Parts: sequence; structure tokens; C-alpha cells
Amino acid sequence: MSQKRSSNIALAIAVNAFLSSGAFAQGPSLNVQPPDTSSTRTATTDPVLNDDNLLLFEVLLDRISVTEALPTYASPKGPLIPVGELSRLLDVDLTVSAGTGRITGTIGEARRSVLVDVKTGTVRVAAQSFDVAPGDIAVGLNDIFVTPTLLEKILPVEITVDPRALRIIMKALEQLPIQLRLDRLDRLRELQPDVDTNKSTVLRVKAPHRLFTLPSFDVALDTAVGSEPPKFSRRYDIRAGGDLLFTGFQGYIGSDDKGAPSTARLLFERRDPQGMFGPLNISRISGGDVFTPALTIGARSSGGRGLSVTTAPLEQTTVFQRVDLRGELPLGFDVELYVNDVLRSGQQTPVQGRYEFRDVPLVRGINVIRVVSYGPRGERSEEVRVISVGGGQLAKGKVTAEFGVVQENTPVVDLSRTDPLTVSSAGTGDLRIVASLAYGLTEGLTVTGGVASYTPSGNGILRLGTIGARTSLLGFATQLDLAADDKGGVGVALGLSGRPFGISTLYRHSEYRGGFVDETIPRGGDGRALKRFDELTFDLALKPFGKVSIPLSLRAERDEFVDGSQELTGTARVSGSISSVMLSGGLDFTRTMPLVGDTSDRLTGVVTASTFALFKTQIRAALDYDVLPDLQLRGLGVTADRPIGDNISARLGYGQSFGASKESTAQAGLNFRFPFGDLALTGDYALPSNNWRIALQFAFSLVPNPLAGNYAIRRSGAASGGNLALQAFVDGNGNGVFDTGEAPVMGVAVDGGAKRLSTDENGQVLVSGLGYAATARVQTNLDDVDLPYVTSPPSIIEFTPRAGRVVTVYYPLKPQGEVLVKLLFRQPGGKLVGLSAVRLRAVRAEGGVIELSTEYDGSVVFGNLQAGSYTLELDPEQAARLKMRVSEPIRFVVKPEGGVLPDIKGMIEFDRATP
Repeated sequence: MSQKRSSNIALAIAVNAFLSSGAFAQGPSLNVQPPDTSSTRTATTDPVLNDDNLLLFEVLLDRISVTEALPTYASPKGPLIPVGELSRLLDVDLTVSAGTGRITGTIGEARRSVLVDVKTGTVRVAAQSFDVAPGDIAVGLNDIFVTPTLLEKILPVEITVDPRALRIIMKALEQLPIQLRLDRLDRLRELQPDVDTNKSTVLRVKAPHRLFTLPSFDVALDTAVGSEPPKFSRRYDIRAGGDLLFTGFQGYIGSDDKGAPSTARLLFERRDPQGMFGPLNISRISGGDVFTPALTIGARSSGGRGLSVTTAPLEQTTVFQRVDLRGELPLGFDVELYVNDVLRSGQQTPVQGRYEFRDVPLVRGINVIRVVSYGPRGERSEEVRVISVGGGQLAKGKVTAEFGVVQENTPVVDLSRTDPLTVSSAGTGDLRIVASLAYGLTEGLTVTGGVASYTPSGNGILRLGTIGARTSLLGFATQLDLAADDKGGVGVALGLSGRPFGISTLYRHSEYRGGFVDETIPRGGDGRALKRFDELTFDLALKPFGKVSIPLSLRAERDEFVDGSQELTGTARVSGSISSVMLSGGLDFTRTMPLVGDTSDRLTGVVTASTFALFKTQIRAALDYDVLPDLQLRGLGVTADRPIGDNISARLGYGQSFGASKESTAQAGLNFRFPFGDLALTGDYALPSNNWRIALQFAFSLVPNPLAGNYAIRRSGAASGGNLALQAFVDGNGNGVFDTGEAPVMGVAVDGGAKRLSTDENGQVLVSGLGYAATARVQTNLDDVDLPYVTSPPSIIEFTPRAGRVVTVYYPLKPQGEVLVKLLFRQPGGKLVGLSAVRLRAVRAEGGVIELSTEYDGSVVFGNLQAGSYTLELDPEQAARLKMRVSEPIRFVVKPEGGVLPDIKGMIEFDRATP
């Protein structure tokens, strides 16, 4: 059975209609690649999060005790509740990153999206946004804390706090996952306060770029047999990542259906949101297969082999520019794009091993972009980005610059087998050079300029220059751009953006003369000379009743060409949830008005639905249809994925194509998740053609383990994200280095990857697939380590991940000693009594002092003592003031293996009578 027929099963067959509708044609863009590099925030403990404010609350959910000791912190607005710990207790799909100050995930069977971004003050659940009052959020070392009022907006619960009984009572407004899996209560994670007694609360590991590191690989192998040609196919995708030539290297190679290499990509990149290379303040520099920046009028973003440099913030753009979104798309996966919770587009077939959404329009302010990936083995992953969109104004005196040069549509390694009869797209093989500059002239006025040399429409090389201004008029962000090329073409564009009546509104009008080609508008790069262009967009949230919020996006465009013909297009997108089902719908309208001939109209639509029934079965469905010129169905697709045990899942699917060639397709499959990879076996059968296809896919990663000196096999994701290798050991000599003869430590748990892993008998653990964000964090746990008298480094390990790079962390557990000291005084009658409140110091001969005060009975316990020789001394100031001394010197030795020392008694004498 052909790929075309089997693809009817996948939901992407419907959302891909968005692309074909004309709503997402070519235009200007901001390259956001690789993904998720926006956050630069480093979490710091809020002053309120300290031991003095720590309170342990019992948590009840619908009369069921979830935990008796949830660590919260007292605040004037009520207890600050840890979202991460509570999410694990309730089994809610929320991911908390204290390092980036962000909470992301989904809620309910409809998978309503959740985003909390501390940096921007954004709290968004589905399409509804909430205000954050001061004191509502605090960022801890490894969790984010919120007040009960804000937590009620994030989770579908009502919360009652009983401060006297130290009890938090929650009532579920809809069924939560834990209520369907109560048998997991006895396996809930033991909670620990968000306080670290180490002086250094976070172990920050530096990972400088190296000349060369062994790369990590992600490998996907696919083979299939069927009744239609090719009756036997074999494909592979291989991704690689690591350090090379002091940059982060990423590579990709993919094959055709015959197993021959057909596409390849190479990228060398360094990025830093804080800026690199001193006063140059470069935020990203890339070489290899890259993309040029876009001008505000004239040249769009385009890819090829070359170089790109920018000093602009990585995930900021202006409301008058559309963006390009790109990322890795493994074999067999499909993706959906949601912008502010509205389904905008989808893609099923990778292009050079990645997805690409071009010309995505954004609204002014904070834009929440979700790229949801669905895999052939029932996988579902969600990548969340926050892009700040403004009017393009810079602070006074600030400068940003962008530059790119590529050989257009030509990869570094060209594996294509070009048919001599094939017509290449315009500009293929030509140099495209684009440069732009923006300068904050005053606080309210920013000036811009740009130049470009490119081949936009097959009419030879075109060179142009642009100038522009950005300001604000009556509350509307205003943009004016002028452009002229070397062939007599001129263009002018005016844009206005604001929020009248709470509706995000954008209007843009452009005029062109002399055959000027503007690629930055949807139909500006197809070779037809434009005379003018108008665009009007509205983004709003409908609130029909109560707390229900339905996001709606409307767009209308008008193109007028030099030959007198016109074209009108309109799109409408809406999303929302009904009960446990997430629904999305879209309409695309096109009216073509040629100079000669009849006007034609076309109206198409799509409806998609998804749910996570009982938090076990993932169901997706889509219906694709035409309204004009004739009302008819085009396609229907339904898939269901359900786990069978912990490591096996099943997939069932049905697809129906309508129209002239009616065909029904059924699909069934089993998916196996192993520690060393994922295996999927699927079969398709179609009627009435009786075509069939059986496919087998295996995906895995090869990760270099610098501790073991070999490659390890893991599940996919190591080449596209950061990785960590940890060596735990008993540091007998205290130098922090794993020396010969020192004992490795087994059982140190590490959280942060797909699941908890622990060090083996060699004290080693390899954690892969830690993402490609600005920072990554993992947390260690020593509960299963049978070493009571050791001190450890901070439990939170933080580093900057790079694709494929393995960061080595040595984790020394230093032996510690413990000794009880009792200071006594002999009264005149001969009775020995303990002296309280005496400040006593344990001075280590090798360096270091610990000072404590005796308790009511004269005792004090010195713990966490490193190996070495110690002398006990009285605090000099207190001893001089009270004229007291130790009758005999007190000394003791902590051996390298640590442990509890025998109790020590010391006699105190006074130079005068003591009352």
C-alpha cells in the first residue's frame, strides 16, 4: 500500500490542509533554530524561602490524604505551595524548571496547555491569561512556589487552607490522574524541603567548547514490505551532535526508500543569550547550513550553506514580521503548531529531517508557541517557546545588527540527484546576502536600515536598500519602511498594531512600483509583480459564559497585481475544549479575480479533536472538507494509542478518503520500549484495493560515556540535547579528585532525564536527553546510599546543555566525623554541672573552623567534620569577658573513614568566683 494511502491514518493529513490552503505561503521571518533558547533566567531562592518560614502541611484531596508533610513556606498571602512536588503527588503532567523560572505542561484529558513564566509574569491556562500579583510566585532552588489563589487558576481544584491544623484541603473540579491510579499512593516520592544546608546550593558545572568531543548519535531505522511499489523499502535517519572546532556541531543524514543517502545537514554554532565576544555582544553565530535574516520589506529569510550572525535577542521579534519555526522531526513523527492555543498548522513529512513552519504571524506581547510531536510508537512530546513581540523599538543608544550570506537552497553536502529536466526554484545556487541594523535614536524613535543582494523571481540578481522608522502613535506601534532596488523598483510599507477594546489588531498596507518584488508578504515571492497589498488581523478570546475562554484568530489579505488581477484570502482559526475533548477548527477562503475570465471562490475547512481518555488512551481525529465550490468531505482520520503494561503500547487507526477514489484504511501496531531503544511494528490494510503494508522501525541513541571509555546505547534524544555522566566516589583525601584506591559509591540517584537513574557498582551513571535549553538541571538523592557519615556536594547540578555533548561531573562524597563535647564546671561543693551558651570552636589543623554553642546541659555536637586533627578552643572574646579557660587542651582526630568519635569532656575554670 502506498505511503499516500497509509497516511490517511495520521491526524496530520488534516492539519496539513492548513498549509495547502494558502494561509502559510512564503514571507519574512525570524529564524528560531535550534528551539527553546529564549530563557536566560537563573533561579535564585526568594528571601521568603528559608528555614524560619518552613511549614509542613498535610494535603487532602477529596478526603484522601495525599501526604502528611508537604513543605510550604509562610507568606502574607498564605502558604507558598511547591508546584513540582504537588504535581508529582497528583500525577499531573506539569514540568517545573526552577533554572528557567518556567512551568509548562498540560491539564486534563483534553490536555489544556499550561504556561507559567516568572520572567515575563505570564500565567496562561488554555486560552485564558491571569494577572500575577506581587508575592504570588517565589522561585526556589529546585521548585517554583505559588499561593493557593494562583494554584486554583493553574489546577482544576478548589483549595481550603486550615492554618491551625496545618492542612490543605483540595476538591477536584474534574478527575485528576491520581484519582484513577490510587494504587500508586504508596509509591509517591518522599518530599524534602527546598532548603539545602550546603553553603553552595547549586553545583554549577562549566562545559567550555572543546576542539573535539566524541559525538552522540540518534539513529532511526525503518524497513517495510507491501503490495505496492516499492514493495520493499528501507530508510534511515542519523543525527549527530558534539563539540568540534570550539563550536557546537550538529549533523544529519537521511536516506531515500532504497537506503541511499539523499539529504544531509551540517551546522556549527555558538550561542549565548547574554552576548559573546566582548563589545560585539553576539547572541548567535552559525556556519554551515544556515538561514539568512529577513528584512522588513524586500528579502525574506532563506537557507543554504553559508554564515549568519546576530546581536538581536534570540526569541524577540516585531509584530510586523512573521517568523519561521524549525526543529528536528524524526522519521515517522508528525507535528502540530499551536500559537496562543490556536492550532495553526501541521507537518507530517520531514524536510531534511526537520519540520519547518514558515511565515507564522504573531500578536503583540507575549506569544506562547507549542510544537506538539506525535511519534509512531505513541509518543507525545511538547516543546514550548515564549516569543516576546514588540513594535521594534529599542532603548536609546542601543544597537542590534543581523547579517547572513548563503548559497541559496544549496546544502554544504549536496547528495541530491538532480534530474536535468527538473526546474530549480528561483535563486538556487546564487548568493543571497542580507544585512540589517537598528538603532534607538530616542526612547520613542528607532531607525532601521538594510541591504540585500538576491535572486527573488528568476529575473537575475537584485540589489536593494531599505530605511525605516519605529515609533508609537496614540498607543499604536507604528512602522514605516521605504525600499528601492537597482532595477527601478520601489516599495513603501506602513504598519499599525495595537489592542483596541482588548483585541490584538494589526493592519499593514504596502504600495509597489516598477516591478518591485516583496518576498516578506505571503504571495510576494511567486514571480508576479504586485501593485499593492493589504493585511488585517484580529486575535481575541471569546468568553461566552463563566470562565470559558475560546481563542479566535481572524486574518484577511488582499493582493492587487500590476496586470489588474486581484486575490482575496481569509482564514479563521478557533480552539477550545468541551469536557475532556480538545477541539480545533479552521476555515480558509480564497477568491481569485483575474483581469479576464470569471471570478472563482474556494472555501475549505478542517476539524480536529484529541483527548487523553482516562489518562491512558490517546485519541486523535480529524475531518477535512470542502465548502466551495462544492460541499463535500475530503478525508477522515482517527488514531488511538494505549499502553499495555509499562513498556508496551498498542495503536489502532482508521482512515477514509472521499471523492472520486474512495478508500478505507485500517492500521494496527505494537510498540515496545526498551532501555536501549524503541521498536514499533505496524500493519496497514486498504479496501477496496486490498493493498497492504507491514513496517518495522527501531530508534535508539549512541552516547559516548567518558567515564567508562565506551559508547552506551540509550533511547533516542541524546544527539539533539545535552547529556551528563556522573562519577560518585568517597573522597578519602578531600581533594575532590577521583584518585586511585578511592571507593566508588553505588546507588546515588539522579533525576532530570526521562526517568530516575542510579549509579552502578562503579559509581557511574549516564543521563541522556536533557534538552537544548539555556540551562539544564538534575538533582541527586542519597536515600539509597548506605554511608551515614559523609558530606556531599549540592544536590542540584546545573550546566549549559549542547546537542550531543556529554558533560562529566565528579561527585565526591567526603567522609565526615561526629563528636559530642560536654563542657563541665566544678562547683565549690564538688558537684559537676554543665555550662550552657558557651561558644566553642573546633579548629582544624589543615584549615577550617566550626563554631557552635553548648546546650542547656553543656553539650554540643560537632558534625560534618572532615578528616584531620582538631583542637577545641573557647571563643576568645567570650572567654576574655568571663575570664574563663579550659583546664587542659582538648584535641581529637577524625580518621579518613569518618564516623562517630567517643564523647569528650572538658573542664572549665574561672579566674574569679562565678555566681
